[in-house]
Amino acid sequence: MINKILEDGRLQVIVPIKFRTISARKRIVIPGSPADDAEPLVRQVARAFRWQRYIDEGKFKNIVELASAIGQNKATVAATLRLQLLSPVIVHRIITGDVPRTLNLSKFRTSIPDVLKDQEERWIGGEAMSWGDE
Repeated sequence: MINKILEDGRLQVIVPIKFRTISARKRIVIPGSPADDAEPLVRQVARAFRWQRYIDEGKFKNIVELASAIGQNKATVAATLRLQLLSPVIVHRIITGDVPRTLNLSKFRTSIPDVLKDQEERWIGGEAMSWGDE
């Protein structure tokens, strides 16, 4: 995983993933991950960042246009896009599979706190994570 602060102050997180076809279904596989099958939460987080990139790059003007193009309900697309508001610590732990078993998509249907530490306390117990340079 690569973290980079952009000139405008946003944090860019790049996570290497592979797409595999397993049982006639496309699956997201994280290189080095013990799991061959992607969990729904990993897929939804990946979709959130991909869909937001589509909007940022101007491929779609807004959620309504994106939802129409991909054949989804706009409420479903909006709920998925909210996952990009998660703390980078939570996103990293979701991708690496290091989250409590009780953490699932339904937990994120409630409001997502603006303060990243509040998110971490609510969903992963506020456990600190080392980024390697501390």
